[in-house]
Amino acid sequence: MSNEIERLKAKIKEYELLIEELSAPIIPSIVSDTMLVPLMGTLTEQRFQLIQSKILETVAADNADTVLIDFTGIHLKDIDRIGLSGVSQQISQLKKALDIMGVETIFVGFSPEFVRVIVTAGVDVRNFSMQATFRTALQYIMNKKGLDLVKG
Repeated sequence: MSNEIERLKAKIKEYELLIEELSAPIIPSIVSDTMLVPLMGTLTEQRFQLIQSKILETVAADNADTVLIDFTGIHLKDIDRIGLSGVSQQISQLKKALDIMGVETIFVGFSPEFVRVIVTAGVDVRNFSMQATFRTALQYIMNKKGLDLVKG
């Protein structure tokens, strides 16, 4: 019986690590030194802190200078637990941490309802770089870095 319990505990730990890995996939971009972080699902304070740690560690390891954080997969119902003020605070902390590391942070994919609530709540986004989509953000970065997309 105790062997079975230990086996189950090991399996649970394995699943927890898999969930942690999938909670914030970090994808290298076609633009050098740029990463995409697509977010989806429910945002809790614990999950956002995990995402923040993972982003900061990957930026340092890969020497990235730009991070695109994509909120396309996040809806208002997904932030009920942490609340809009909690999400705003977490986003601000992540941006400040990346600023200290010299990394430009671009937020993309806020839904119209998310934007409406952010504006109504009076969240200060003046220092945030935002684009409507990943595509427009990628075009912005390529222009900034003097790159052109060549069709083959």
